[in-house]
Order: sequence, then structure tokens, then C-alpha cells
Amino acid sequence: MFNAPRLSQNRYQSSNNGFGGASSSFLEDSVNPLTSSSYDGLDPWSAAPTPPPPEVSSSFANVIADATVPAIYTKAFAAVDPNATGEVSVNSLVRVMSTSSLPAATIEKVNHNEIYRVAISINDSPQIVNLVSSKPRVSKLEFFVALALVAFAQESRELSIEQVAAHAQQNTLPEPVLDLSALSATTSARRTPDIPIRSPAPAYSSDDPWNSTNRVIAGASAANGPASSVAGSGLPSGWWKRQETVSVSILGQQGFILNRYMLYQIQHDRGSPVPRRYSEFVWLWDCLVKRYPFRILPSLPPKRVGPDENFIQQRRKGLSRFLNYVVNHPVIKEDGLLAVFLGEPSLEAWRKQHPLISLDEESASKHLDRVEEMSIPSDLEEKLAIVRKKIQNVIEQWQKLCFIAERLIRRREGAASDLQRFSLTLSALNEVNAECWRGEDCELCSGVRTGLDTVGSHAQHASDLLEQRSRALMNNTLESMKAQRDLYIAVRDLYIRHDRLSGDQVEKLKKRVEQNSSKLEGLKSSQKDGWQTEAEKYIGLIEKDQAAIAAALSRRVFVRHCMWHELRVVLHNRENALLTQAVQLFAREEASFSKAFSSNWVSLTEGVENMPFE
Repeated sequence: MFNAPRLSQNRYQSSNNGFGGASSSFLEDSVNPLTSSSYDGLDPWSAAPTPPPPEVSSSFANVIADATVPAIYTKAFAAVDPNATGEVSVNSLVRVMSTSSLPAATIEKVNHNEIYRVAISINDSPQIVNLVSSKPRVSKLEFFVALALVAFAQESRELSIEQVAAHAQQNTLPEPVLDLSALSATTSARRTPDIPIRSPAPAYSSDDPWNSTNRVIAGASAANGPASSVAGSGLPSGWWKRQETVSVSILGQQGFILNRYMLYQIQHDRGSPVPRRYSEFVWLWDCLVKRYPFRILPSLPPKRVGPDENFIQQRRKGLSRFLNYVVNHPVIKEDGLLAVFLGEPSLEAWRKQHPLISLDEESASKHLDRVEEMSIPSDLEEKLAIVRKKIQNVIEQWQKLCFIAERLIRRREGAASDLQRFSLTLSALNEVNAECWRGEDCELCSGVRTGLDTVGSHAQHASDLLEQRSRALMNNTLESMKAQRDLYIAVRDLYIRHDRLSGDQVEKLKKRVEQNSSKLEGLKSSQKDGWQTEAEKYIGLIEKDQAAIAAALSRRVFVRHCMWHELRVVLHNRENALLTQAVQLFAREEASFSKAFSSNWVSLTEGVENMPFE
């Protein structure tokens, strides 16, 4: 199911309403949110099958196998991978290796020649050599092999893959001597600044999170401002500065072999961190989409059998974007179930205590006042048609933008990796040329070596700047772009749900009322024996149908109100204000980075100005 081929992006286009896929049953799809997930083919958690892991990693897996690694291995890796992504940059690996007090020439040998030779000795395919030598990032297994080689170097032993494999088979991998405390200051400086914690939101009761009609309406009224104002944004001034934030981190695999699952930790402004399974995210999505079918609600990243670390990391980001959207939706954020999901220590235990949860539509418990009804524009259909016409093309353009941005970021990561290698190789070169044939007092050689050391240090600093900027772009700018893409996909899905679920039986009920009224009049005029009993029966049917007509008409107006609210308040604001916010942040950060990067090279010109010629 999860590895099924991805449906064509054009499945929603038709000559009638622009969404040909509306003929499929949304009620069937809503049971499984994964079926409606639709993202670009760039993220590894798209509907395409999982690609096989790189052969190099598999090769190193054969070397390490199931060996028990010393604690220093995992501690060192965790020190440079605080977000548990499963891979680190070459810069991070070199920083760890540099704490071993080994000469630069030895580190360079371990970091380059030996790892590449390891790949060749395992598999003579030149493709593996190219893959390892060109990667700006290394996996956990590659990291462990490098640490084993560092330990061999510290013991003045032969640096060979055979040694690593032999010790791995016997669970006697050597422990390198590392000063990980030297990483703390550097690592903390490289992390993305923490988002300030805002004041906690009002507490919610978990006894009956669905019985919140009054609170929801009051909250919506306060947040939306004058409902009759067509020109207003419908949100408080400066609302984008007060967005709530939710972070999702990976706690790791839980359960046994046949029942293993990934556990995530959710940290929200409203309370303490809580653990959640992916299936619980699916349960939340399923409940929300049934209660709020006419609200913009992003899809979840799908599940996949046998996911790799990159897939899991991308899914974590997708879950984070989903939660950050719903906690800031003007209406959905007030839902009691969402508060339960974010605050209950054990959602499984809570669900057992509350087996019956109402999944009634929002329209069943909310009613519009006269002002809200009058605020719906008469040309709403024309406004919705404008968005419907362009939505698919907008999605495609954002998909391309995300793809291009990710390529640009990867190139910067590659440049950072090459600068790191350049700096390390310069240091190794100076160690080799430490002694001149003329003697140690050769000022020419000494001055040139000093200049090369200056070049190496500035190349190292440039590498650090590039790595920090790449990480910020990946975690901030790219995620903001994907959030925009997800928003438009959610709007497209809203149109699909509207086409499927907004219909009613008003015309059919009116005809039935007319037929029963005619029969009632016939009974009254004929006045046959027992006609009163039969007349009461028809009166009851007519009253029942008239009540159903009133309810359907009320729901029809409510649906129009929801679509107008989502268009004017949610879509229009988020697609503009948040994009402006992201662009301005990008411009400021890029300008700051460019200034620091340029200053680094300007400083180099001053540092090498006095290099000797003779």
C-alpha cells in the first residue's frame, strides 16, 4: 500500500471543475490520510518506492556487521549529530578526529586515502569510490569506521580495513582517545538558535475535549475581527509574530522485531514534551479531517516499509510542518482533541478511557449569526474559481523551487566539505615540509609555511561559515518553502473534499414535501374514515422533511462561510505574510553570511601580505 506508484499530479484536472479525481470517494480516502498525501518527488517520503541505500554504507555495514561498538563511538557521533539525523558533515567528522591529537597528515590519511581504499577493498566498483569521495556528508557506519582507524593510528598500528573487520567480528573494536569536551563550544555555536518559548496557552480539560462549542466560537470571534469586513485580513495585526511553535524530534525505535515502530517526541509551548507514534498522528489527522472537512488541512507524510534514516528524517520534518500548521489555524487550534494530542502523556491510555469520540461535522455544533452570514460575498464562487484554476500550476512551481533550493544547499555543503579537505591537506603538507634542507633557520621556508597555515585556517573558517549557512538554509528557508507548497496542496485537497461533501438533498426533500402536502390535502378534502390518523402521519413526515431542509440550508450557508473564511483569512494571509517573513529573514541572513564570508577572505589578504619571496 505504501509503496504503490504515485498517482499523476494531473489526476485532479478535468474539464468540468478542474479536479477530475473528485469522482473517487473521499469518504474512503478520509479513512486513510496517506492516500491523499501528495508531495513532490524530491522528498524521500513521497509515494515512490524507497531507494536502496548507498552501496558504500552497505559495505561498511558488512565490515561493522552487528558488532558492539564502544560507547565513545556513539557519544562522539551524538555530539556532532544532536538532531539524530543519522549522518554528519565531513567537517564534523574532522572536528571529532582533531580532538585525538593526531598529526594532520594522519587525519588526512584516515579521512581520505584509507576510507577510499576501504571502499575499493570491499568492492572494486569505481562508482563506490566516486560516491564516497564526492559526498559532503558521512553516515554513522562510515563515522564508526573512521574512529576505529583513529584508534589504530593512536596505537601506531596498521591502518587497514582488515583490522577493523577482524576486531568487529570479535566485538573488540578499539577505543580512540578523544577530547569531546573540546567540541561543546564549537557544536553549540553551530546549532540553529532556539525559538523563544512563548507564554503558555490556556489549559484545556481532557474530560470532554469535544464539548467546546462555546469556547471555539468565542475564540474565533476574537481572532477573526469584524466578520463582515471583506477588505480586512480577519486576523489581529502582527499575527505572524505570535505564531505558536511545535518541534518534533526522534526518540528512536520501540517495540520488538515484529512490532517495531518509530517514536517521536513533541515539544509545544503549551506544556511538557510528550511521545507519539506515527499511527497516533494518523488518528489525529483522521479525526480532524472528519470534523473540519471544509477547512484547509495539510496531509501527512506517508509511512513506508523499511525506511532509511533519510526517509525518517524527512518524515519528521513533514510531521513538524503539519503540527505547526494546525496549532496556528484560527479555528482548528481551538479544538480540544488537538490539546489532548499535544498534552496527554499517554495518548493510548487516554483513548482507552474515551472510546467514543464524536466525529460530527463542524456544522453540527456551530451556528452562524446574522453578521457572519451577511459577510459572505455574493461572488464567492467566482473568487473560488480563480484559485481553483491556478492551484495546480502554483503547486508545480513551488515543487520546482523546493528542488532548486535543495540543490543549491547541497552544493554549498559540498563546497564546505572541499574547503575542509583543502585546509586539512595544507596542514599535512606543512608537516611534511617542516624541515628544510638548509636547516631549521630557513626564513624563506618558515615564512611560506606560515602563510600556508594562514590560508588553511581561513579555508577552515570559510568551511565552517558555509556549513552553518547550509544548515540554516536547510532547516529554515527550505522548510518555509515546503510549508508554502504544503499549503497549496492542502487547498487543492480542500476543493476535492468540497466537491464530494458539500452536496445536499434539499431539492429532493422539497419535492417530497410537496407530494406529501398534496396527499394531505387530498385526505382532508375526502375525509374518509380514519383520515385523521393518516393525516397525522403525513404531517409528521412533512415536519421531519422541513426540519431536514432547514438543517441542510443552514449547513449550506455554513459551508460557504468556511470556504470564504479559509480563502480570505487562512490562505490569503499565510501565502503572503509568512512568505514575506521568510523572504526577509533569508535576505538578512544571506547578507550577514556574505559579509562574514567576504571579511574572512579580506582578512586572508592581510595575513599573507608579508609572505617572503626570497
